[in-house]
Amino acid sequence: MPSSVPVPRPAAPGSSPRPAPPAFAHRVDPAWPVTTDRLTLRPVVPADAEAFLAWRSNTSVVRYMYLPPWDHPTAVLKLRTWSNAPFEQPGDVLVLAVELDGDVVGETLLKWAAGPRQVEIGYALHPDVSGQGLATEAAGATLRLAFSAYGFHRVFARIDEENAPSVRVAERLGMRNEARLVENDLRDGVWSTEVVYAILDREHARS
Repeated sequence: MPSSVPVPRPAAPGSSPRPAPPAFAHRVDPAWPVTTDRLTLRPVVPADAEAFLAWRSNTSVVRYMYLPPWDHPTAVLKLRTWSNAPFEQPGDVLVLAVELDGDVVGETLLKWAAGPRQVEIGYALHPDVSGQGLATEAAGATLRLAFSAYGFHRVFARIDEENAPSVRVAERLGMRNEARLVENDLRDGVWSTEVVYAILDREHARS
């Protein structure tokens, strides 16, 4: 597979330059959009704000994100920020819109983590399309991107233990339960327990 490392964006006047991204064994720019049997995945654009607001304002969805529900200004700001965000070094986040029959119904993300070639995966769909296996399909496509396009070695997911649907997605993707952090955070003022699921590049290649 050909190797390609993105050129860092120039720093704004008066700011410190971003460090050069770490070298990967391989990295290619994905051919957007990415398609599955039923879905299309692509980087978000500002016009996705209204669609994202539909589930990001839903308390049943965001409670497991440990975030307050969005309002319209927040949606506009977040989508504008994510649309222009680089994905070149630890701390960067790539957010993808998930389309079903041309409608944006969910999101997946890759968050570049500290440590060599480590990345966190996340996923959320509108409740109206739940129960159809779409979260597994979208997350599976994002997992393949993490390994085949971006060359990460390990992909992990941090999930609230009570978020059973998200746990099932991780298990269907072949991720293993690596840790259980008992009451390590607060959700709605109540102690919650986090489980960590992960998979390595060579394990994914065998699946």
